[in-house]
Amino acid sequence: MSERGGRILCCSDIHGHLHAMREVLRQAGWRPAQDLLILLGDYVDRGPRPRRVVDELRVLLRCPDVIALRGNHEVMLWDYLQGTVPESHYLGNGGGTTLRDYRDDPTALRADAEFLMGLPLYHATDDYIFVHAGLRPGVPLEQQNERDLVWIRDEFVTGYTGGRTVIFGHSPTSLLLNTAGVYWGTDKIGIDTGVAYGGRLTLLELPSGETYSAPPDD
Repeated sequence: MSERGGRILCCSDIHGHLHAMREVLRQAGWRPAQDLLILLGDYVDRGPRPRRVVDELRVLLRCPDVIALRGNHEVMLWDYLQGTVPESHYLGNGGGTTLRDYRDDPTALRADAEFLMGLPLYHATDDYIFVHAGLRPGVPLEQQNERDLVWIRDEFVTGYTGGRTVIFGHSPTSLLLNTAGVYWGTDKIGIDTGVAYGGRLTLLELPSGETYSAPPDD
């Protein structure tokens, strides 16, 4: 639970779906002064309103009980702007929606990309580790590789066991479960329910395990 004794609310892979993000927070009855809100990354690309999601993120982070982590799409945007990722690769991974949203203001795009790259890679409490993609099995948390934290998939899902439960996004649960719900694994909970692919955006409440969901933005 949060330092204030309230709930932990966590959500991942928003991908430009501003209205869905607002809706799951409304359904959960988020209380900024009491609940800890943790967002697990991938705010941009694929969906219709990435710039507005980043604007909303900046507002949310004014609250001391909000933590926003970095995802692989934030890293990919930065690498594209640095010229280390080909445009074809970035566009092939949904970057076109972000570039269109910022097409009249490249200065703002770079400023927002720098802001997103300044977000932390994980957050740990006594009971949970929150991270975008997962952890390399057998590697202590403080020694984890940055790339694994935002990109790892199968090795984590099939191999991780640990004392704390890892809450992660990145890997759509439809690929882990063949269903649309939250993935409840051994020492791990996956919450990317695929809003970027026509699924839903899900917010998980801890420690209760209650979930709230919303459809993609139009």
